[in-house]
Amino acid sequence: MLIEEAISMKKSKLVYIFMVAIMIAALTGCTLPGFSTPTPFTFPTPDKTMTALFEPTQAVPATSAADDPGSGTEGDQETATPEAVPTNTQEADQTEEVPDTALPPVATATKAPVSYVGPAVRSGPSVIAEKRTSPIVIDGSVAEWTATWQKVINYVVFGAGNWTNKDDCSGIIKAAWDEDYLYLNVKVKDDKYVQEGVAEKIYLGDSIEIVFDRYVSGDYYLQAMTGDDYQIGISPGRYGIETCYIVNGKLSVGCSPEPPQAYMWAPKASAGVKTEIKIGAVEGDSWYQVEFKIPWSLLGVADPKAGDHYGFAISISDNDVDDKLLQQSMVSNVSTRFYNNPTSWGDLYLK
Repeated sequence: MLIEEAISMKKSKLVYIFMVAIMIAALTGCTLPGFSTPTPFTFPTPDKTMTALFEPTQAVPATSAADDPGSGTEGDQETATPEAVPTNTQEADQTEEVPDTALPPVATATKAPVSYVGPAVRSGPSVIAEKRTSPIVIDGSVAEWTATWQKVINYVVFGAGNWTNKDDCSGIIKAAWDEDYLYLNVKVKDDKYVQEGVAEKIYLGDSIEIVFDRYVSGDYYLQAMTGDDYQIGISPGRYGIETCYIVNGKLSVGCSPEPPQAYMWAPKASAGVKTEIKIGAVEGDSWYQVEFKIPWSLLGVADPKAGDHYGFAISISDNDVDDKLLQQSMVSNVSTRFYNNPTSWGDLYLK
């Protein structure tokens, strides 16, 4: 019993000590009402007079005469008097005169006109026209002709895939001239004659076509047709040419197919059927022959003379399909011929 009481008293004493320790710790960590914050200790301000007595004295670095560009010998140095900087006397609100910054006038470039002038003779193949002393009767024959056959017309310039050989379509030509007309006679090899077109559609069938440049040198390098370039088509006859020919400009008696016809496509201002072109045609076994004369006046030539050169090409269109308007192929005497590009044509020479 005594032992238990002693133990109990010992525990109570330990609890009391523990509680006192907690209270002391709380009082030292917090500022409680009634307790003031301790004043911090301030070190006294040093006495500068005393500090100066004990600070070490530093010597000033020496400057040599070489380091001073304005010095002479030692002891002769003079103190430089600074020069007064001039004061800008211009008033602050004065407006500065703006220089004239206008650009000088620019010269307008003048585009020089393009010139197509060149030689008077085309470099392509030349057809020679012989001078006539008497007119030729247009009847489709060659009885009155003294000129020789020349210039095989067999260069395929259109529809090469439809052209078989020279028997399918090819030709030869005679040419002559006098003061009034250009005469042409073309003999064509053709295994089948088909022509059902009229007027501007005659090229969609068996036919002859010429292109003519009246003034070569004036636009020698121009790759386009102008007012002095002509494109003319000749139909030997619609639906056949067996007995269809012209005698002295008149349709022969008993002509069952429709008569030959000429059409001008260019110049456009003069386009149309040209009855002043006289045509005669005859037909044989797998060939036909077309003779025609064109007035020089229709070509704008006023005074033809020996030695003249003109741009020229002659071509043959072919169609072998009945009852259909079709241009299957075309052959020419000039391999480069393109209908609306005079630079691709050849030459016509008046002998």
